[in-house]
Amino acid sequence: MSKPVFKIVGDPSPTQIGAVNAASAGLGSILSAGSKAADIFPHDEAGLLSNLHFRLYEAEAAGKRARWFGGRIYNRFSGADPDYIPVSGTHLTQTLRIVGIEAPDFVTAAGKYMLRYDLADQARSLLRERVASAEADTAKGTDV
Repeated sequence: MSKPVFKIVGDPSPTQIGAVNAASAGLGSILSAGSKAADIFPHDEAGLLSNLHFRLYEAEAAGKRARWFGGRIYNRFSGADPDYIPVSGTHLTQTLRIVGIEAPDFVTAAGKYMLRYDLADQARSLLRERVASAEADTAKGTDV
């Protein structure tokens, strides 16, 4: 059985909130509010590429950690998953559109989702080509 394209994520657990607050010296809620606000607005192609690259890097790190017991515990408490990347509804819709999938109607901009790694990686590859092409066109002096 194949894995779903994306999963709907609930709110973070009290343990995850505690870990964030411990790591951020209690600034977790302030930083989280800024992050939530940024996730509602769509990125341009270069911004989405950067976001996907960072999220995919984190999933790859989770995969490396999953090779040993302590890493699996860390992944469990942090919510990191080597097979999925966390995205907002806005970025989920943008990413799915790039790989030719229409997002379902129930996806909301402020929603929290986990997108399958392989689809995010495919979107990153396509975006790299688009961004490189746009940069080349700009360097030639033509507008796209």
